[in-house]
Amino acid sequence: MRIPILLVSLAALSISAFAEDKEITVSAGGKPAIKLSVPKDAKVTTKGEKTSVEAKNLWIYLWHVSAAKTVADAVPHVAELIKSEFTGFTVGDTKPLTVAGHPAKHLLGKGAEADDGDPGSAEVVIFTDGKGIFAACVHGEKDEAAKERPDLLKLLKSVKGLQ
Repeated sequence: MRIPILLVSLAALSISAFAEDKEITVSAGGKPAIKLSVPKDAKVTTKGEKTSVEAKNLWIYLWHVSAAKTVADAVPHVAELIKSEFTGFTVGDTKPLTVAGHPAKHLLGKGAEADDGDPGSAEVVIFTDGKGIFAACVHGEKDEAAKERPDLLKLLKSVKGLQ
């Protein structure tokens, strides 16, 4: 009798965890490009090529990088790309990552918050869905970006290109 109860409990947990997210679509060049999961309570706003995802203790920014044809093309331009949110970004470490089945670059670095100039850290992932190039960013004062890394990586694991 314990095993079926355990299985039902695990199934209920899986369903409730899934129910806590919602799927959104991010556009590239004015056309739907990728889908991803964000917290159900997240406020999602898009202005031009930037999409902001704001939830409790979480802000993730996504950009379509229209000027780049590859992930490698976008990497040297990251500081310019994210300057509306984080200025003076200097990469301290680069790690390989896979997003949507494609190689990506995870850039970790320092700079300052654009809104108040406070010194901080940022993490930016440059990725592709096989068609377009995108950047996802978290940042904060001091080493706050590292605290948002699990949520950033969870979001990136959910990325699906549109056919």
